[in-house]
Amino acid sequence: MEADIRFTVLGAVQVLRDGAALPARSPQQQALLAALLLRSGRAAAAHELIAAIWGEESPDSALSSLRTYAWRLRQTMEEDRAAPRLLVSTGDGYQLLVPPSSVDAVRAEGLAAEAARARTAGREAECGRLLTEALGLWQGEPLAGVPGPFAEQQRSRLTALRLALTEERFEHHLREGRHALVIPDLIAFTHEHPMQERPYGFLMRALYAAGRQADALAVFGRARHVLAEELGVDPGPELSALHARVLAGDPLLLGPAREQDADVARPVAPKAAESADALVRPAQLPADAADFTGRASEVEVLCRALTDPARVSLPVVSVTGMGGIGKSTLAVRSAHQAKRDFPDGQLYADLRGNAQEPADPGAVLGSFLSALGTPARGLPASAEDRARLFRTTLDSRRILLVLDNARDPAQVRPLLPGSAGCGVIITSRSRLAGLPTTLQADLDVFDTDEALALLRSIAGARRVADEPDAAAELVGLCGHLPLAVRIVAARLAARPGWRVETMTSRLADERLRMGELRAGDLAVAAVFELGYRQLTGDQARAFRLLAPVARPSIGLRSAAAVLGLDAYDAEDLLESLVDAAMLEAPLPGRYRYHDLVRFFALQLAAPAPEQQADEKADEGAAALGRLLEHLLAVARSAFQRMVPGDPVGRILGGDVASGPGFSTVADARDWVTSEFDCTTDAVTLAATRGILGTDTRLLRTAADLLVALTPFGRDIPYTQLAAAAGLVAEAAVAQGDDQAEGRARFVCGNVALQNTQLAEADRQTALATEACRRAGDTVILRQLLNDRGLIAQFQHRYADAVECYDRAIDLARELGHRSGELVTRLNAAQARLRSGLGEEAVSMCEDVLVALRRETGDPHSTSYAWYVHGMALHELGRHAEAVISYTECLEMCVATGIRGREAHARFRLADTLRAMGKPGDAVPEAERALALCEELGAERDRGNCLLVLARALADLDDAPAALARARQALAVFTGLGIPDAEQAQSLVRVLESGAGLVTG
Repeated sequence: MEADIRFTVLGAVQVLRDGAALPARSPQQQALLAALLLRSGRAAAAHELIAAIWGEESPDSALSSLRTYAWRLRQTMEEDRAAPRLLVSTGDGYQLLVPPSSVDAVRAEGLAAEAARARTAGREAECGRLLTEALGLWQGEPLAGVPGPFAEQQRSRLTALRLALTEERFEHHLREGRHALVIPDLIAFTHEHPMQERPYGFLMRALYAAGRQADALAVFGRARHVLAEELGVDPGPELSALHARVLAGDPLLLGPAREQDADVARPVAPKAAESADALVRPAQLPADAADFTGRASEVEVLCRALTDPARVSLPVVSVTGMGGIGKSTLAVRSAHQAKRDFPDGQLYADLRGNAQEPADPGAVLGSFLSALGTPARGLPASAEDRARLFRTTLDSRRILLVLDNARDPAQVRPLLPGSAGCGVIITSRSRLAGLPTTLQADLDVFDTDEALALLRSIAGARRVADEPDAAAELVGLCGHLPLAVRIVAARLAARPGWRVETMTSRLADERLRMGELRAGDLAVAAVFELGYRQLTGDQARAFRLLAPVARPSIGLRSAAAVLGLDAYDAEDLLESLVDAAMLEAPLPGRYRYHDLVRFFALQLAAPAPEQQADEKADEGAAALGRLLEHLLAVARSAFQRMVPGDPVGRILGGDVASGPGFSTVADARDWVTSEFDCTTDAVTLAATRGILGTDTRLLRTAADLLVALTPFGRDIPYTQLAAAAGLVAEAAVAQGDDQAEGRARFVCGNVALQNTQLAEADRQTALATEACRRAGDTVILRQLLNDRGLIAQFQHRYADAVECYDRAIDLARELGHRSGELVTRLNAAQARLRSGLGEEAVSMCEDVLVALRRETGDPHSTSYAWYVHGMALHELGRHAEAVISYTECLEMCVATGIRGREAHARFRLADTLRAMGKPGDAVPEAERALALCEELGAERDRGNCLLVLARALADLDDAPAALARARQALAVFTGLGIPDAEQAQSLVRVLESGAGLVTG
């Protein structure tokens, strides 16, 4: 019979076998055990465990120490250490194979979920029992004494869970009518947790229902004082509204009474007004925020819509936006600004749209009617009758309603007055389609100035002024979300010894950011959690799956691939997430997360306990696989549009028929630039999660996908492409896949060549060449030989360049790759030109030009042929003919938008004009070329432009300007580490000596 093994983390970390505690281990071993226990059975790689135990400051011996800790844990837990069954190795990491129910924290979460379901079903007794059982699992501070960032993060999470369960139990007792009995515990709890706002409300309700109205009001005063002193904020709308209801003697607050509380005195609701002259004028608006910042135009627009004297129907304004964006604050500010136009009073209700139990419209109507003077005995029983009475009561009266945090139109409709003299402000995360709204205000995050203004108003203007850069970075890390800025500002205000930079550095780690955005009962994660709980299963799955690859945004078809849906169904699902304010749609067909919402999505816990722990990992891997295959299909189409006829397009994997056809190069380029981040993120994720190391098909898909993007080097962050390709190459080497390695290293070498990192380009292309030869991948091998020829040419190894080009030409002929053959012949012509074979170079260019006119007419190849032809003519001293060739090249480049080649042709033309004795004509051409190179970020070409410009200026006897340009050219070439620096150095010496210019 197997032993019953259990684990505790809600207190000291312990392992219990058959109820007996096993010997305690070192704090670091406990940290390893906790990191595995709280991953719900998922495997953890070594680097993840090292980060969990030591964080960024891990020692050099971390890996060996990790192995030792695992060995010692096996000594403690395993009955047969030679064949471990609990703590097993996976890859370079470990996995703990134990039932989720054996971990007390997981049991607590499961009991909490069961309690919520019992409450929803109206089984209050069962709900209370489950909450008590869950809270009984805590034996002290979670993970007591366990070091490391993971333990600290989980300690905060589990402590927050305990507080939430305690609050749920208090609310359960109030629903059960145990008002008097729960008061002592609530008093103790509010003193122990003075920043938690919700328990103050519980205590106020309990005291009020127990006949202690004055004490209930005193609790509100204490809460307001504590929040103002500690955080510099006023009580939130919910607590303020409760205060107003206590003042008004709302009978709905009395709730049910149990027998033990039956003899407690109850407050009496105020009598209804007896005449029209004594109408009750409720004033229920929460206090306006003293530090209200920005939103001036929004306030003005809302107030204008509410108070328009020409209105003939009820003005209803709706404020929507994501959690934490300041909807309620804006609504309350606008209501205070507009209330002078509503002299008969203001009504306020928090409809709790994101809670598990939204406010019942009938109960809200009862509260409103009571506030308007209707006696409790006069309240109709049904919500429909209450709505009729409400509209009747408000007829001919001018009252402003604020309906905060609405869930859906059905909740709001019964609460709308019928009189055009009234006004309504509604806040909701989602658009309330179908309501008769006069104005829809969709809130966005603060701009930088607004965010900094809020930071100054709370943390202090001097601190922000002293560190302006750190302050701007801080609000940027907050995503300019008002709630997040308020939280970091409150934390700074409470810690006068902290610098702004201190807070900035704490938020810099993306893994810890959500945990840092918490102050008292304000927490960004809690706001997002409310929205997440409202999602359906399909919405929640989409929300989780898209987060890793939707940076900064993702297109509809790519998202559909991730989700395994067709585009139509995916669009419906994504638009529903936009409606729920969990996604944004900046453009039709594109979706993105707010930065903080994305971090929240990335850090979501494992699925529900009934779901197998490895299901989520499998689901994520399958989603990545679908996305990579979709991206390759589309990228292959883009490649074929960009370089038609190139055989590389034929050998790439992927079903080209499933990708969209691109009618123009511009369309293909737009797709590549819009999905580039998504592409490299998907490849990086697949590599870092080890997926590429176990799936040959997916490994080759990733390699081919990156190859398909290489023609778009000027349109994408090329170094980002190389980083992803490096990961694919590592995975290919580990798996022994020569084809994938050769193609990934080809990308790395191509990027290094484009960036003139010649040593790295030489290393990567050499490795790629060997891999392609082993794999028989001749198409990519031809490309590599061409690139190696360019590298040799840049290094002035012209004989080696000619050899590489000639071999590439032979391969191109074998493959029937005519356009590739012609381009490589032009490269070979350049190399021969540099070797002193000018006439041969001219002849080769003219042969290519004839072939291009006859066969393809491709503007890229043709402009390149005219360019090399001009270079060869210049070297032979046939300057007038060279000018004609450069002019042909320029006209074609300008007409077709080939800007890199345009820059080349302009500085070469400038050099030819200077050689013809026309330096005055040469300078403007060189300057135009320089501006283009700077715009394109082409450093080597920029150096050439500077060199030509320096010579032309020297010919014009402007020695100071010439020397400045020559020194700039020298700095460029020296930084790139290429031989061209010798020419620049020589020119600098001549100009510094004041001697006559030696032309070059």
